[in-house]
Amino acid sequence: MRDWLATSMTNDWKISFRLLWGSHFLSVLSSMVIAPLLPFYMEQLGAVDQASILMWSGLSLAAPAVTAALTAPLWGRLGDRTSRKWMVVRALLGSALVLVAMGLATSPFQLFILRLLQGALGGVVDAVGALAASQAKPEEQGRVRGKLEGALAAGSMLGPLLGGMLFGWFGFNYLLLLLGGLLALWTLLCWVGLKESKSALSKAVKPVGMLKQLDGLVRERTIFIFLLAGICANFSLHGLLPVLPLHVKQHLTSPSQTAVWIGILQAVNWASAWMASTWWGRRNDRSPVNRTYFVASFLCSLAILVQAFAQGIAWFIPLRILQGFASTALIQSVFLMVTRASQGEQLGERLGFTRSTLFIGQIAGPLASGFLGGLYSTSSIFTLHGCMMLAGGLLVLRFTARTDLRYHLSK
Repeated sequence: MRDWLATSMTNDWKISFRLLWGSHFLSVLSSMVIAPLLPFYMEQLGAVDQASILMWSGLSLAAPAVTAALTAPLWGRLGDRTSRKWMVVRALLGSALVLVAMGLATSPFQLFILRLLQGALGGVVDAVGALAASQAKPEEQGRVRGKLEGALAAGSMLGPLLGGMLFGWFGFNYLLLLLGGLLALWTLLCWVGLKESKSALSKAVKPVGMLKQLDGLVRERTIFIFLLAGICANFSLHGLLPVLPLHVKQHLTSPSQTAVWIGILQAVNWASAWMASTWWGRRNDRSPVNRTYFVASFLCSLAILVQAFAQGIAWFIPLRILQGFASTALIQSVFLMVTRASQGEQLGERLGFTRSTLFIGQIAGPLASGFLGGLYSTSSIFTLHGCMMLAGGLLVLRFTARTDLRYHLSK
């Protein structure tokens, strides 16, 4: 009887994890389909000149990150106290409804408001991460987090490719309706198929205020250092996005080839990240996370710094492969450390606070690149981001080594 029960729970977890992986993948895919095409949709909705197209596109691209940063801890807290499964279903349904509404928008302002709602009502990635972390065995947490990071990489790689192809066939309105319908069907599958172990749900615990919870998180020295390192990583990786096309353009004989090369370089970057994500996760299960983080940040910073002074366009392909291989280890390591340092009844809320904190780097990086772009060369901006990446790794190596090793020895 006990053996049958253990087998049943294992099968339930395998099915649930496949649904969670698919939820993570579809959420990222839908976001990455939309992002590159927003300027075209803004023009279709009535933005009359280049300035207004760029303004509404920029506002709409930033909007989900702002509202998600504000609401992620709230949804995590609710999941800790009710059911993390239903937080996944809620996030999927919210994303599906907003995508359908976006397909029916009639003005840039309406689309901007809906993008704000997308960040506030969505949060699929955080809901999936909290449920997966609460159900996985302690010795498999790294591998689970690595596989979810692979879903992010796969969605990021395939999203722009599918978006460009489907946009030509259906147009933006029907593309959004199609994505919303797909997420709605996946919501139904998760409603029926997701299983949540009762032992992983919160038990009767004394409620802790959200500010006190945040204060407790940042007061843990190891977690605080990893959060700082994660901000540095996001600052670098997202800060490179607006400057990469300008930097690549300087190495091409024909500027018209820039878009093609950016597509190629982004594809090889995310393909490399997809293939390496689970390997880094397994490494985190076997060895100290601080060591993994430093090695990955060093390799990533090396790739960025060499790109700053690349002698030709051919240099970028192996360097972007190396960057993707290394970068996929970084944020998953931060979330893994927070997971290990959190009790079950705190997990969703703490992961929400972690996501909100990491948004600082995601927002600040592109802003810094935009401001510095008028003052310094693209090579100088690449150098800045490479140094920021390395600084995060050195922080982790210098200030968490003893604590992290003590944790692994105690295991």
